[in-house]
Amino acid sequence: MSGERILVADDRRENLLFLANSVLRPEGYDVITAIDGKQALDKALEEKPDLIITDLKMPRLSGLELMAALRKAGMVVPVILTTFYGSEQAAIQAFRLGARDYIIKPYEVKEMLESVERALIERRLLRETTDLKEGAQITRHLEERVRQLHSLCNIGRALAGIHSTDEVVRVAVEAAVYLTEAGSGKLFLVGSEPQKLELRALRGPSDPKSQSVRQPGDDALAVQAAQTGRVALAERDGGQGGQAVRLAAPIRAAETVTGVLAVDAKDEQSLSENDRYLLGLLAGFAGVALSNARLVERLREESHPADPGAPAQVGQAPGLAISAAEAERISGELRNLAAAAQVLAARLQVQSGTGEAGDF
Repeated sequence: MSGERILVADDRRENLLFLANSVLRPEGYDVITAIDGKQALDKALEEKPDLIITDLKMPRLSGLELMAALRKAGMVVPVILTTFYGSEQAAIQAFRLGARDYIIKPYEVKEMLESVERALIERRLLRETTDLKEGAQITRHLEERVRQLHSLCNIGRALAGIHSTDEVVRVAVEAAVYLTEAGSGKLFLVGSEPQKLELRALRGPSDPKSQSVRQPGDDALAVQAAQTGRVALAERDGGQGGQAVRLAAPIRAAETVTGVLAVDAKDEQSLSENDRYLLGLLAGFAGVALSNARLVERLREESHPADPGAPAQVGQAPGLAISAAEAERISGELRNLAAAAQVLAARLQVQSGTGEAGDF
């Protein structure tokens, strides 16, 4: 979620500027910086950041000493530790002090952004839980989150088994409406340019289920999501601060936006920040499933089976070893997404006092 505040501490100016200006600020984060551990501690206590990314070795206070000082001051904030000099002992100390991640330099930008997002998701969940005063409210809230994450896992598994593009887009829209309790949903695929969209699946307010379609996709919010690569929202006209009535999440294949998944709120209702998170996660599942379905369809076409309805025999199709490897990679990505959702569900289930998470 853009706007969250991140404190970056590193005594090497080039590392500090790269992380702040080239990695975090382009994603919309509010970044504050510190050039040593003592300055980082002072700014953390004063600015109350949502996340701290600190180098292990710094003047005045090391990264581990900074974490210990924050704990002593009673400040609870997720910390990502970075270092050129990785060691098992340092990693153990970092995790004992509550570090959310331990990243060895040099790192990939994608690796850092994924670590940041994981840490901030936990921060958001913790903040939401803290804000709920009554114990019964907390329990109900967490149980609902567990239910939603269970549903996401099941949806991910269902999408993984679909090898038809038309069916993937239809099921993705059905899932989006279900998870967000929206009034309607749409899925667009990107054409030759991000502003050229094709509507491929639709569920209207009075439709009993979603359906595959092929229509020009003239939708400004969807175009915005496709062009920026971020979840876009539209607020109610004249409504009270930030009541979202439409959400549009980009669907990606690797680093390329290939589609947009959008939902519209029911009349007199609004879409929450949680709905925004869920739609973004679901768009991730849909992106992997779409890539997988397109690959399988291409394999079937290239292998020319005798029976048009029979699945492609990848192992017998000459020259398709690379495509088979790509299929395995995509399947692995989908399994990783499902595993991440399972971990979140298990943590929430323990917090809500319902015991260990069962099978999904």
